[in-house]
Amino acid sequence: MADKVIELVNVSFRHRIPSPKFTNPWNTRKGPGVFTLNFSINKGEIIGLVGPNGAGKTTLLRILAGIMPIDEGRVKINDQYLTNANESIDKQLRSIVGHMPEQVRWSGSSSVLQTITEFSNMRQDSTTPHKLLKLVGLSSRSDASLDELSQGMRQRLSLAIALMGAPKILVLDEPFNGLDPVAAKSVEKMIKQITKQGVSVIISSHQVSGLVNLIDKLLLIHRGQIVANGSINEIESKLGLANRIELNSIAEIPDIGEYIVDGSVIEKLRGETVWNYVIQNPPDDCVSKLVAAGHVITEWKRKTPDIVELLCQATGLEVEEIGMEIQSPNMMPLRTISEEE
Repeated sequence: MADKVIELVNVSFRHRIPSPKFTNPWNTRKGPGVFTLNFSINKGEIIGLVGPNGAGKTTLLRILAGIMPIDEGRVKINDQYLTNANESIDKQLRSIVGHMPEQVRWSGSSSVLQTITEFSNMRQDSTTPHKLLKLVGLSSRSDASLDELSQGMRQRLSLAIALMGAPKILVLDEPFNGLDPVAAKSVEKMIKQITKQGVSVIISSHQVSGLVNLIDKLLLIHRGQIVANGSINEIESKLGLANRIELNSIAEIPDIGEYIVDGSVIEKLRGETVWNYVIQNPPDDCVSKLVAAGHVITEWKRKTPDIVELLCQATGLEVEEIGMEIQSPNMMPLRTISEEE
C-alpha cells in the first residue's frame, strides 16, 4: 500500500473580494476559490495539475504550500489530522512543503551564491548552499549576478530555494515557463531525480503534452473543483476514451463499419494524402480484415492519451473554451467524475 504523505479532506477556500457598503466601505464578500477538494499525494509520486485559466490551480498550490489558510475541511499528514493545538496548520504545511512560484523575477547585482545563502540563513537550513546549487546544476554559475542569468537558470535557482529544508512535498507552479526544449528536459530530469529520494511533486503546467510521460497521476480541475483524479489510463477509462486506435488509409473506406463490428468510428478526417480514422473498441482482427479486403492501410497505432481531450470530456467544454476562456468558479462543472464513481 502506498504511503500517503498528505491528504486533503473536503478542503475549501474562497478569496475575499471588495464589496463596499455605505456603512462599511471595507466590506468584503466571498469570491472565487476552490471547493470540497479530496485527494492525496503518495511518497515519491509526481502529480500533474491541469485546468483552464482561472480554474483554481494556483490557489490549490498556495493552500498546499501553507500560504493561504483553508476555510473549511481538514488536512492529513502521514494519516494524522493537523490541528492548531501547538502551531497553525499553515506553519505545519510550510515546514514540509517546498514552493516554487511561477516566474520569480530574479534581478540585481547579487550573486547566485549570495542570494541562496541569504535564503538559507532565513530558513536556518542545514543544507549548504553549495550542495543545493550542485543539485540544480548551478555550481558553475555561483558567482554570476542575478542579472546575468537566463530564464532556465532563474528557474533552477527558484527550484533550489524551494528545496531548502528538505521538504517532503515539492509544489511547482509552471516550472517550464519560458524554457527552451533542452532546458525543459533538464528540469524534468531533476524532478525525477528528486522523487527517487522520496520527495513527492505536484506540477501545475499549461504545457500539458510534456506531462504525459512525466507524471504518475493527473488532477483535472475546473471551476475550483476536481473533475477527474487518477492515472491517465484510469481517467481515459472512466471518461469512455479507452481502447482507441488511429488508422490511416490512402483512400476512404466507405464500408468500414462492416469490419469493426461492435466498435465505432469516433473521428474521420481527410488529410492531403491519407484518410485518418479513430476507432473505439475495435476487434483484434479488424486491421487484418481490412488489408485482406484490399484496403491499403499505411499506419495503425493506439490512440495516445491527450490531456486536453480528457479535460474537454470531463468538463463538457470545447477545446477553444479550455484554452482561452477564464472560467468563473462560482458555478458547478457541467459534469463531474470522482474516484467513487
